[in-house]
Amino acid sequence: MSQLVSIKEWLGHHGEPITPEAIQFTTRPAKSCRGCLFDGQHSSVCDRACQAAERAELDHCERGFVYVAKQADPRQVSLIEQEH
Repeated sequence: MSQLVSIKEWLGHHGEPITPEAIQFTTRPAKSCRGCLFDGQHSSVCDRACQAAERAELDHCERGFVYVAKQADPRQVSLIEQEH
């Protein structure tokens, strides 16, 4: 029986890579990466998220914050089709 594990599983990466520059996010206080929008992504994605946060004048994640999805205005129409 083989005990080979894929590198993505071993490193804990999950899902498709997220593009930090293409989404709106904000910060909230935290003590670890748990709950971060970019938790489980490659370190390059986290680096880009930190750069995007800096450009948006948000707190840096290494100062006790995580990045979370920004709440949209409820009056805004969703561009994603919802299943009924």
